Amino acid sequence: MLIEIFTNGSVLIDGQDSESYRAEEVLYDYLVNPAGFKVHNKKTSKKAA
Repeated sequence: MLIEIFTNGSVLIDGQDSESYRAEEVLYDYLVNPAGFKVHNKKTSKKAA
């Protein structure tokens, strides 16, 4: 998992823009419980027919 926190306060998690998270919340959640830290992917996967 790659968490990027920029000086302007924006956060990228695994290359996806995460507007709903604040940098402090993401970092704290990951440091407290890294195994349980999950970000819900907005994209839904589609299976090929």
